Amino acid sequence: MYHFTKQNVFILPHSEDYRKFYGVSLDEVLTTLNEPEVQEGVSVDRFTVEKQFGKRRIYVYYYRTLPLQNRGEDALCAVVDFVSVTEDSETKPD
Repeated sequence: MYHFTKQNVFILPHSEDYRKFYGVSLDEVLTTLNEPEVQEGVSVDRFTVEKQFGKRRIYVYYYRTLPLQNRGEDALCAVVDFVSVTEDSETKPD
């Protein structure tokens, strides 16, 4: 499992708009990437991860790539392509 930091996670502009719209913090994005409850490889380089935070489930779609400029690191970068949230509805009494 890869460990992503703020330095090697890039959120594309449209994904940043979604992140702000849904009120997802950068820490929640990093936690979802690093400690997902569900992880799927959609294709060779595109992945989806999801994690529950209270009543919210956060979804992050991302690509893994090597750093564009070699900084002496072996770490992969995550390019976030989509951020979404679903809210668990509260159960209604009968």
